[in-house]
This record gives sequence, structure tokens and C-alpha cells, in this order.
Amino acid sequence: QAGQADVAMAPSADMFEMGVKVQVLKRATMFSVRARKLAEIYRAYESPEDLPPNERSLLERDYFRCSLEEEWAQTRAFFNRRDPRQLERADRDPKHRLALLLRSYLGRASGWANDGDPGRRVDYQIWCGPAMGAFNEWVRGTFLENPDERRVVTVGLNLMMGAAVMTRVASLRNQGIALPVNAWKYTPEPESSIRERLALYAATREAAPSDARTAASVFAFDTPPPRPVGAGIEQNRETLP
Repeated sequence: QAGQADVAMAPSADMFEMGVKVQVLKRATMFSVRARKLAEIYRAYESPEDLPPNERSLLERDYFRCSLEEEWAQTRAFFNRRDPRQLERADRDPKHRLALLLRSYLGRASGWANDGDPGRRVDYQIWCGPAMGAFNEWVRGTFLENPDERRVVTVGLNLMMGAAVMTRVASLRNQGIALPVNAWKYTPEPESSIRERLALYAATREAAPSDARTAASVFAFDTPPPRPVGAGIEQNRETLP
């Protein structure tokens, strides 16, 4: 259901300190808003101990759902297993310790989404760009609107078939062939229908590789066969004085 405007930029967990951002879904989740708030906190304070009571309460209530001390203990245990050098640096640099603490929320948010954790629904981090919204708009009203029909092969064939149609239409128009406006529109089809079209196109291409009428019939523009631009003018020229 995501639209092209249902995405936002949010701080990246891996490159949080550098200010790098990633595209995420903002619809039905507060992750992007909360992640940006973490970036503001990181820029404003030098260590966890510097956090004022209101910011500390916000983190404990809405982000970690535990005390900062408990969250740091979990974060420390994680990095002790994965990368102890981060802890060595955190012991020397309070700012880095703050970064690791805040990154713990960012790092786990994608896991909550993957696991479908119902208690963390508003914190889901779902990587998503406007292309997903464009795809949803393209398939609206077709069988691919149902997520259960979106199989890898089916979606892939439709994308490639659509690209082939666009390329073919552009080629014909560049050759001066007049085509209807809706020739640019390709509606998603079931996999079996696409394979039948490809087989028919292969057969007709062998018989008449440069026949524009054949291409139009294979791609079903639902209009009369195309004719060269200016054909009507040539036919009417004999009646001119």
C-alpha cells in the first residue's frame, strides 16, 4: 500500500556518527521520526551522563523501555561478542559510548520488523524507496495488487516485458511510425500470458523481423495497425489544386 511519498530519510545504524542516512518507510511507523531525534541527541550531548532528565526519560520510556544502565549493559554485552574494540574506545571516549547506546535502538529496529514483533510495531525499520510506491501504483487494479501474487519470477518477467514494450515503442516512433498514446502503457500480466506472448513474438520475428504491424499485434495496443506519419497527407495530396 505504500505510495511514492510514504518514505523518509533516517540515520543509518552502521554510520550513525557520520550522519549517513537511509531511505525507510514512514507510513504506519514512527521509526524515521524517532531516529532523527536520536541524531539530534547525539549532536547535542557529549556523553550519556550529560543527558538532561527529560531526554533520559524519553529514551527510557519510548525507545529502550528500560533504564539507560540496563540498555548499556545489553549494548556492552553485544559488542563484547561482536567487536570488543568498540568497547575499548567507548571507555576512552564518552561521546562514542553515547553513540553505541543510541545505535542500539537503530540496530534492533530492523530486526523487530523482520520478526514481526507486535509490541514494537511503531518502531519497525523497513528499508523502502519511492520505487516501491511507483510499483504499487503501476500494479493497482491488476492481479499483482495482491501481495500473494508477487512472486519473483512473475514480477521480474513483468518488469522486463514492460521495459521491452517501452523500448519497442520508442524504436518504432523514432522510425516515424505513428502509434497511439496508450502504446506506452503496459499492464501486468500472469506469467503464462507473458510466455505465450514471447513465444508468439519469437515466431513472428523470424517470419517478418521488421514488420511494425506484427509487433503491434503481439503487444496488443488495442488500436488499428500503425501507419507511417504523413501517410494521410500523401493520400490527400492528389486532391489538392
